[in-house]
Amino acid sequence: MKRTASVICVVLCALLIASQAAFAAGLEITGIVPRDGESGRQVQNMAVKLTFSENMMDESAIEANTKLFKITDPEGNEVPFAVAYSEEKYPDQLWLIVEGMLAPNTEYTVSVQPGVKSASGSTLGSAFTSTFKTRNTTTDGWISMLLMVGMFAVMILTTKQAAKKAAEQANAKPVAAVYEEMNPYKLAKEKGISVEEAKKIIDGRREKQARDAARKEAARRSEDEAMAAEIAAQEKRIQEELEAARKASNVHVHRSGSVVERGLSCPKSVVKANRKKREAEARAKKAAAKKGKK
Repeated sequence: MKRTASVICVVLCALLIASQAAFAAGLEITGIVPRDGESGRQVQNMAVKLTFSENMMDESAIEANTKLFKITDPEGNEVPFAVAYSEEKYPDQLWLIVEGMLAPNTEYTVSVQPGVKSASGSTLGSAFTSTFKTRNTTTDGWISMLLMVGMFAVMILTTKQAAKKAAEQANAKPVAAVYEEMNPYKLAKEKGISVEEAKKIIDGRREKQARDAARKEAARRSEDEAMAAEIAAQEKRIQEELEAARKASNVHVHRSGSVVERGLSCPKSVVKANRKKREAEARAKKAAAKKGKK
C-alpha cells in the first residue's frame, strides 16, 4: 500500500513538473510590424511593434526583457531604442521606439532572444529574427524635385496664358466707342454723306470686325490647344521619370494626374486660368448655338 502511494506521488510530481515546464515555455511572438522583409520604411520616428500570445504587462518582466531585444544594422551595430507599452489598450504588445534617425536604403535586423517573459511567467522558447529596409531618401528628394519642376512649368504656362488674355482685354475698345463708330447718323454728318451711304460703310466695318474677331478666336483656340498639349507632354514626361525612379529604387509613388490628388496645393493662378478657360469655351459654344439658330 505504501509502495503504491509512493508511485502515485512520484507520477503526480512528474506530471506537475512537466505541465509547469510546458506552461513556462508557451510564450510566442504572433506578429511584428514592419513585417519580415518589408521595405520603404521611414528613417525618422521609426518603431517596431511586437505582438505576443500573452499579456506582457509586468514592469519587472519588461525591464528584464529589454536586454533580450536588439535592432542591428548590416555591420552588426546596435540601434538604441526605448520600450513603450500600453497596459489598457495593448496588453499583449511591446513597442521598440528607435531613438534618432536610421540610415536610408539600409536593411535592419530585429532580434528577440529566448527567455522573454510574459506577465504570468511564460517564456519565449526560441530566438526570433525579422528584417526591414528603410526608404531611399535620395530618390525621394529627386522625385519631389521633379514634381516641383513640373508644377512650376504648369504655373508658368498658365500664368503666361492668363497675362496674354488680360493684355488683349486691356487693348479692346470700350463698348461706347464701338457704338459711336457704328452710328450711321454721326458718320453721315462727319463725312457729309447720306445716311444710306453711312450705313453701307458701317456694314463693311462690321463685316471686317467679324472677320478679325473670327481670326483672333481661331488663333486663341490654336494657342490654347498648343498650350494644353505642352502641359500634357510635360505631365507625361514627369510621370515617365517618376515611373523610372520607382522601378529603379522600388519606391511606390502615387501616380494620379491631379495636383490635389497628389497631396499638393493647387496655385490660385492655375485655378483662375482654368476657370476663365471654361467660361470662354462656354461663351463660344453659346454664341455658336445662337448663330446656328439664325
